[in-house]
Amino acid sequence: MNKNILKDSYNKHFNNTGLSDGFYSAPGKVNLIGEHTDYNDGFVLPIAIDKKIYAYLQLRDDNKINLYSIDFDLSFETTTEKLKYNEENNWSNYIIGVVSELKKEGYNPKGFNMVFTGDLPIGAGLSSSAALEVLTTFGLDDLNNFKIDSFKKAVIAQKSENNFVGVNCGIMDQYISVFGEKDKALLIDCESHEHEEVPFKDEDYQFLIIDSKIKRGLIDSKYNKRRKQCNNVVKFFKENVGEEVETLRDVNINELFRYENKLKDLDYKRATHVLTENRRALKFSEHLEQNEYSKAGSLMYASHLSLKDEFEVSTSELDFLVEKAMELKGVLGAKMTGAGFGGCTVNLIKNENKEQIIENLKESYLNEYDMEPDFYLTRPVNGAGKF
Repeated sequence: MNKNILKDSYNKHFNNTGLSDGFYSAPGKVNLIGEHTDYNDGFVLPIAIDKKIYAYLQLRDDNKINLYSIDFDLSFETTTEKLKYNEENNWSNYIIGVVSELKKEGYNPKGFNMVFTGDLPIGAGLSSSAALEVLTTFGLDDLNNFKIDSFKKAVIAQKSENNFVGVNCGIMDQYISVFGEKDKALLIDCESHEHEEVPFKDEDYQFLIIDSKIKRGLIDSKYNKRRKQCNNVVKFFKENVGEEVETLRDVNINELFRYENKLKDLDYKRATHVLTENRRALKFSEHLEQNEYSKAGSLMYASHLSLKDEFEVSTSELDFLVEKAMELKGVLGAKMTGAGFGGCTVNLIKNENKEQIIENLKESYLNEYDMEPDFYLTRPVNGAGKF
């Protein structure tokens, strides 16, 4: 990112206050495996990707907050005392929500001006909202000299989406945007909030993200319904089995199978996906660490089938991209990624076949759906910070 783009836009829309300023960035993410396990205290294995949100922030000597989105060509103004959800400029809520959470945590951020842009697609399931929240948290922490530790930054960013935006997301998206590392996936335990680094250093392989162009909105989707169905199973085990069960992480998979006939069909299917997905995530990380890419790829495909049939969050477009990819030379694994109901697939591929894979899938998808998907080749990158 050329800093001049941000600075020129800033100078066009705001006056230099002469106070502390800085350039910040935060990456999006793609989850390799472990879907809908994060809010069930399970395991996820994301990477930070080379698609980011970039911003220039400067403090003010009053409590005003002035925002400008280069990509939307829209401005928004409020104050640190007037933090209300804005229906008209939804993008602003991901920034204002962070200010709200900082204040709840006892911090008192000063007013600020901010311009931002990015190459991270919106609504594709690559965590553009989390990147914006994390970037804002990093910027305000740095400029106000709060000295918030990295994990708490991720939590503040997550809570801003939970409490202000209204999406009951888990912590994965914000966590990987903070902690992402070059050439490493992170196996995150969403119960302990600890992670293990899983190397991905073989340059003969990389990940191909394919945007189906089917936009999804978590607030308006069936995401929260799926979460409730998972909680129904937890409630059943609490009330009827007499075990110490707080989340699906605490449910033994054999016990789940035993009580199949006692659970609602859909609740059982959702829980089956989550518990088998946890197993796949742990096994996938082992294969990746040992450079067993074919074995890792087969688990990606198994994950997709579970998301399609058990959790029912895929779409015909995502299924098409996965099935077509698995037929191609050089594709070791393919699956939908993210919450579903649209968005992207992620594919583990051999570099030597990337051009043929992209060309074949572009043509097939265009013929089937009369639109071209977008393709992003990526390897793991570092998380948020100054640039």
